[in-house]
Amino acid sequence: MLRRGFSPLKLFATMFVLLCGGPFSLEEIVPLAGPGLFALVLIVMAVIWALPSALITAELISELPVQGGAYQWFRAGLGSFWSFIFTYLEWLSWAIDAVIYPALFAKYLMQPFFDDPSLASRAPICLGMIWGCAWLNVRGVKEVGFLSIIMTAVILIPVIALIALSVPEMSFSVFSPLWPEDQTPWAALNYAIVWAIWSYSGYSGLATASEEIVEPERTYPKMLAIFLPISVAVYVLSLWAGVTAAPDWQNWGEAHLNVAAFALGGPVLATLMVVAALVAQLGLYNSEQLVLGRYVYAVARDRMLPPFLGRLHPRHQTPYVALILHAILFSVLVFVFDFIELLVLGALVSVPGYILTFLSPLILRWKYPNLRGPFRIPGGWPVIIPTAVLPCLIAIYFVTTAESSGLITTGAMFSAAPVIYWAVRAYNRRHGVDMHAFESVELTEALERGRARPEPEASK
Repeated sequence: MLRRGFSPLKLFATMFVLLCGGPFSLEEIVPLAGPGLFALVLIVMAVIWALPSALITAELISELPVQGGAYQWFRAGLGSFWSFIFTYLEWLSWAIDAVIYPALFAKYLMQPFFDDPSLASRAPICLGMIWGCAWLNVRGVKEVGFLSIIMTAVILIPVIALIALSVPEMSFSVFSPLWPEDQTPWAALNYAIVWAIWSYSGYSGLATASEEIVEPERTYPKMLAIFLPISVAVYVLSLWAGVTAAPDWQNWGEAHLNVAAFALGGPVLATLMVVAALVAQLGLYNSEQLVLGRYVYAVARDRMLPPFLGRLHPRHQTPYVALILHAILFSVLVFVFDFIELLVLGALVSVPGYILTFLSPLILRWKYPNLRGPFRIPGGWPVIIPTAVLPCLIAIYFVTTAESSGLITTGAMFSAAPVIYWAVRAYNRRHGVDMHAFESVELTEALERGRARPEPEASK
């Protein structure tokens, strides 16, 4: 039996660490997109991508607060086969994203001492981070949430100081020219959109741990409402502060906000920014292990994966088998890809899951017209349709403008989904389990509770 260890504060802190983690890594996009266009895209995408995503996630978890999050929403709307396919793609996108952070952590940690650290010198740091986070996640969400509170404070203190110290010198002139002179507007726009999609996504991630959150149907939407404006402010204002203090943005590179911090606050603020960046990479990876482990646990509990993958630790009641297997996987993959490759690949792989998540409220409202939760996007069909369709169009635009090499790799990963499904089905049949005959008790109960709720007067 899973334990409810996520209080509202712990949920918000884990949400911040997982879905934002500070402004770190935007430095590499600034010379490619230009600070002006980048800031504009961050603001616009917050309205037309992040806000719809947050609203849709809030409605879905309010209606169906079930362990597994998006997997259960997909299953309620499309059935077992398609829920498996799209959950595999969701898991894959989170896994690709997770691979980024141990390598970034090692680079930030070693940058003051080595210009180009070797693979052998980075390996102990990467592996220590991977297995340390696996150990922490096996201990449970209570420990993860408590650590996330500390991490959020460590990240926000120097970021707020950076912004505050730059305010007297801030000017809109730092955003000119709008995009780099050596880039076409469309190329610069695409770089900015990729980073915005990557940074403003994953809002449904912690819904995978719904049964470990105190009153998830009410707490999760409230924490999203607090988190979203804070994350937008962190990105945009940190970018503005950075180019104010270090206006040579054409030469920006990895960890360049540390240079801006040194210019504004000397070695003390620069040191705090380095520590914050390290903590952010650690926190992002640690939180993503929680999400990945709960996806596997929920799918295995419904017999859509071999049941042993859903085993819980006898003492901590966490999916320890899934967490250990993820640690083994990332111990290999962390040395294979670089940041930009993973950023583009992860964004591409995420697109089908994004689109289905955006469309899920439409599917569930049509399939279960009486399904209700404490929160529902107001306005009926005239509001929910554009709220869901607009970010879908952005996702499709991103795919159609992506490089062919990334599309080929993504296509190969997609094609593996039905193969894995039939392989798992064959494995389960040999062990006397019929995936299609098995009903998700938790989902069935959640649907019954949702349909039993009275419709609020305001939404009639």
